[in-house]
Amino acid sequence: MVIGLLPWSRAAAEPAAITARALGMGNAYTAAAEGFHALYWNPAGLAVPANEISVGLGGLGWARLRDVLEQFEAGAPQTHEATIETFAGIRIGQVALGAAFQAETQPGGPQPANVRGLDWWAIGGGQAVEPPVGWRRLAVGLTLRRLTEREYVTVSQTLVEGRQGEVLDLGVLAEPTPELRIGAVLRRVWSSLERPEELDPAESRIGLAYHPEGWPVALRADLSTEGTLSYGGEWAANKQGSVVLRAGQQLDPGRTIMTTVGAGFHVGAVQIDLAAGLTQLDLASARVRAELSIRF
Repeated sequence: MVIGLLPWSRAAAEPAAITARALGMGNAYTAAAEGFHALYWNPAGLAVPANEISVGLGGLGWARLRDVLEQFEAGAPQTHEATIETFAGIRIGQVALGAAFQAETQPGGPQPANVRGLDWWAIGGGQAVEPPVGWRRLAVGLTLRRLTEREYVTVSQTLVEGRQGEVLDLGVLAEPTPELRIGAVLRRVWSSLERPEELDPAESRIGLAYHPEGWPVALRADLSTEGTLSYGGEWAANKQGSVVLRAGQQLDPGRTIMTTVGAGFHVGAVQIDLAAGLTQLDLASARVRAELSIRF
């Protein structure tokens, strides 16, 4: 079961589900991704059976964390934006379950700002289907998520529970050729909530992964229904492929441009991924993420 606290602010939408691998490429390689994180981004990516344990830690504005804590302890109005994001999960065969947590400050106001978020848990799976003639692979998948709105009231030091409900996401993943993978995820194809988009900011996405044989760089790109464009690439830094470097950008129409870098380290069944993203070269607002995955 995947559990998380997700923020309301547009700038921090969906960070808990962004993988370190994707963050290193501008938050691309989501809709066309595979592995445990396909549970959230595109459950069709779970169609190829594998066993994996994955954990991660990340956040936004960690350079300000000391100031944030001091303001909370002093009972002063919060002036900084910061988040902390963690997750843990397991994938067995074609099914994935997990747990995640995210909390975010809410700057502004005369009183100490509350911490707001969203708990969610999920279970998902993928299944291969008969592909069109000449295609390499075609798969579909479903993820069921349960969401619960929460707010930590700083003054009374209490946790208040708000709206809650379920949403169902649908994913499709295709490989017309070994070099090209195309994926799409449709959010909230069903929901028990009357207006689920108010509680769940997740956007539907389409993405592609392209790596022609002989090319040193694998290219990734994603486009959301809100017009957010993510693109980047990754390439092996050594002959063994045990060290991978990544770079990319995310363009948020009318808002911001985030430039990202990352690296991956693979030793046997163990994989470690690190990434950071900067907006307007503001180090204090950098988004960072580190992850560990073990296949068995």
